[in-house]
Parts: sequence; structure tokens; C-alpha cells
Amino acid sequence: MHLNDQSQTFISPVRPGEQWFFYWKTSAALWEKHIVESPADETIYIPLNWGAHAEANGVWDFGQIFAERDLGRLMELLTRHGRRSCWLLPIGPSPFLPNGGVPIAGARSLSSSEVGLNYACLDQEGAIHKMYSFFDPKVFQLYSGFVSQLAKLFTSRNFKTSVWGVEYCFYENETYTSFFADHSIVFEQGFSRFIRKNFPQGLEINSAADEHVLKNKFREEVRQLFSAIASDALAIYWSGIKEINVIGASPKNTINRSLAGGLSQVSILNDLFNSYVHQKWVSTSLLSVNEKKNVVQSCLGEHFGQIEIQDQYQPRTVSKDLTEDFRPLALVDVFDSLNPEVYTQNGLRNYLQAHCRWMYYIHQQMDFSPQWIDTSSDRIKFFHAKNMDRVNLAQMLKLFMMGQRIVFDRDEISDELDKRLQIFYLENNLKPQTVNYLSPVQISLLGEGRFLTFEGSRLEKIEQQKQFWEHIFKFMKIDHPTLITDSDVFNLWRIRSTSSHELNYLDVRRVNLYNPTSYKKIVKIQNQKRFAFLKMIDPIQSSVKTNSDGVEVELFPNGKIALDFGHYEESL
Repeated sequence: MHLNDQSQTFISPVRPGEQWFFYWKTSAALWEKHIVESPADETIYIPLNWGAHAEANGVWDFGQIFAERDLGRLMELLTRHGRRSCWLLPIGPSPFLPNGGVPIAGARSLSSSEVGLNYACLDQEGAIHKMYSFFDPKVFQLYSGFVSQLAKLFTSRNFKTSVWGVEYCFYENETYTSFFADHSIVFEQGFSRFIRKNFPQGLEINSAADEHVLKNKFREEVRQLFSAIASDALAIYWSGIKEINVIGASPKNTINRSLAGGLSQVSILNDLFNSYVHQKWVSTSLLSVNEKKNVVQSCLGEHFGQIEIQDQYQPRTVSKDLTEDFRPLALVDVFDSLNPEVYTQNGLRNYLQAHCRWMYYIHQQMDFSPQWIDTSSDRIKFFHAKNMDRVNLAQMLKLFMMGQRIVFDRDEISDELDKRLQIFYLENNLKPQTVNYLSPVQISLLGEGRFLTFEGSRLEKIEQQKQFWEHIFKFMKIDHPTLITDSDVFNLWRIRSTSSHELNYLDVRRVNLYNPTSYKKIVKIQNQKRFAFLKMIDPIQSSVKTNSDGVEVELFPNGKIALDFGHYEESL
């Protein structure tokens, strides 16, 4: 998406960003105008405001009563003008909708956080929307009726479209929380019925951890009920479920957004970049025009635009081989975001933030498809043994056998998996080299593959952790320019193949730098073997100078710039 195109969507609550279309925010007479004004090559994504279609006694209006509810006519307009469309059906509360999307008849129990705080969000026009629990049986009854009638509408009109189920979440305290997750009285009542049904003889819960596990199981069962009823009814249209992080939707951000200045540019970029690292898609639908300005606007256009949006819903087949188009560049894969404290305790998280900031991906689960294995083969992969199962261990070892670089924190490894690991060494005639460096380290080599195990609990002091990870990354041969800057300056790297006049290089790497603060910032990119500074692109409120140490960038308030570096063979 061109930046000018994206900026146009910012000025209208009807087109709040990410190619979304809020049909209920405007008169049905103006739908065609908005459709025609959207770029012809873009897919239009339409969140369903299911509560707005509700009438009394379980009746659902799709245009019979109010024209603004006529989804059939909306689809006809999209088809007439040759626009691709995709509908977004919520699986849980929607923070940009009144009552979270729940019809008035089902808005009986407010959804609340673990500490008893009722969830509410501010939309881009300053209206506050309270979230209502999806664990109320009445909500499930209404949702079932809506999905059933929606499916009948789609099939009767033979719509040529698709539907994604969407679970909206927010980012706070370095954790993603789904709006589906509820801790209200109605949730507790449902949980009590779940216990009685599954444990008719009674159950003694001995710890908070055991209760947490059972509540998660109950929560997942209810989530699956909503998902199943939607996927069954909309079978031929159903594409799956996607989790979307809504920027500005967390309780802390809601409070900040209620103040005159709104959400800071630093906070917005931090949320965006963490979504990028966790590979979650985003929605900026809550943010006002004033919040989506300056470097936030630039960053959205450059890294969260049309190509990235398309890849989220209809992923392209991407090979390992580079093309002339820039693609995101990451150096590291970190597995198991369910236990992120492990990487904090062993110091990896701090090291990545200091030396590979925004150049790593955090995975909750491993894709392990042939395409993912191929395209991620250049990235170092980090695993830990806590809660690891046999499948994860087998996948990790297979990646090593395929020539990839693996680092494994074996703390808390189970006896079964430890035994399987030792059998793996014997079966493949591997004789790990043992090194005692701050932690017992075992190194195995097989072709291009490198497999390193260590015990993270031995790295107790920050200085030990820093020294350890410096040596590990050196051993794993990370080959990339070193960037030094403050934590509130944001950067993203991309990579492409060389063009005809760049044949001396293996690839070209571009870093986009953003300063969302009101202070001047200095960014230093140190000279590195095999890298040469090529040029700067689109400087705004910034300047560049080169010296014997490398490249130094001055970023003034709301400044941005891009720099290209050529990566060449060492012999040149």
C-alpha cells in the first residue's frame, strides 16, 4: 500500500486502517462511494457487527428493516465494482464495537480481568465500549442464531467471498491477553458447572496452579464451541481463526487514551513492533487521526501495508531464494512463548533486545511445514526443555539433522526426553564436545548443523549472561551490521537480492529507523566486515555522516530514514 493510500483511510472512521470497512459507521447510500474510492487491487476486510443486526425475539435483520444492515446489497456492490472481500467474524468481544459486539439482549454480564477490572475500550471517536462476557449462555444462544442466519444469507446469494474467525487481544505487561478470556462471575458460574459435569464424584483442587489449568481447559472448551458453530455453518466460506492485536486496547492504554494527549507515538510503535516479533497481525481501528501521525503513519505504510495485509490472510508461497523485493529479515527464532520467563532468567531476552532488537521471532508453536523449514533455515533457533514434549524434541533434532543451528536450554528436561536425547547421540554416532564456560555446554556438529545445549540456571548474574551469549552468538556466526541506539528508537531490517549493477554483493539489507520521541537521537552503525554502506533513502528530520567507525545518524524529533548496506564476499 502506498503511504498516501494508507493515510486516506486514517481520516475516516469508516475506513480505520488495515483495509477494514466499518459498514455500520455510514449510511448505506454511501457504501458504493467508499468502495469505489478504495484501490482496485486491495481486498476489503469487513468486520461483522453482529449485535447491530439483532431485533427482538431472536430475529436478525439483513436489510429487511434497515438498509444499513443489508449485507446482501453490500456484497453486490463489492462484486459490481470488482472488489475482493473478506469478512471478519468475531470469536469473542470486539473492542471497537458497542458492548463488544454483543446484542443488547445478551449484554448482561461485564467481562473482567484477573484482578476484577471490567474491560472497556475507547474507539477513535472517543466513545467508550464496555466488553460483555461470552461465557453467558444467552450470548452463545444469540451467536448461534446469528451465524446460522448469516450462513443462509451467504449461500442463498451465492457470495464469492471468504470468512475469517477473529479473536481480538491486547498487549500489556509483555503478555498478550485475549478479550475472550474472562474472569467475571458468569465465568466462575460456568466453571462450577464444568467441574460438576466432568467430576461428578467431586474434585479436590490443591493449588492455584491446578485451578489455573482447569480454568484454561474450560475456557478452551467454550472457545471451541463458538469456533465450531461458526466453522460448521460457514463451511465453504470458512478460512480459519486469526488472532489480532488491537493497538491501544489494553486497560493501561485505554486510560492513557482518555487523556488529552492520547497514546504516545513510542507506546504505539512498541505495540506494533512487539506484534511483529510475535508474528501477530494488528488492528489500528481504535486509534484516532491524531494518534496515527508522523512516524507511526510512516511505519504503518512501510511495514504494515497492502503486501503485509495480503500475506496475513492469503499467505504467498515464498522460497528461501531472495528476490528484488525487500522482505523482513530476522536472525533468530525463539520457541515457546508460553514460558517466556525462561528466556528472561537465562538472559537471552536481554541480549536479543540489546543486540538483535526487533530481529527475532517468538513462536508459541512450530510451523514445521517444508516452506517454513526452508525459509527459516538461516535463523538460529532457541528451545528450552520446560514443558517440552516428545514431538517438539523430535522436531528440534530433525532441524539439526537438516543442517540448522540449534541452541537448547536443557534445564528441567524430563527423564524421558533426556534418555531420548542420549539415544539420539548414540544412533547418529555423535560425540558432543563438553565445555565448561559459565554453564556446562555440549556442542555437536553434523555437516552444517550445530547443536548446542546448556543449563540456563547456572547463569545467575547479568554479567555472566552477557558474556555467555556473546560467545554463543560468535560461535553461531551471526553475520550482520551492529546497530547502537536508545531503546525508544525503533528499527526494522529487510533484505533483497542484488540488481544488475550490484553484482559484487551477495544481498542488500535495508534498515528503517524511526524516532517517535521529542528529542534528538543518535544511531551508530558500526563498521563490520563484509558490509558496505550504500545510500540513504527518504530522510525526514534526519542526517547521516560516515566516519572511521561506521555510519552515524542524527534523528531529530519525529525523524525517520532508511539506509542500505551491501553484503559482500569476505575475499573481496
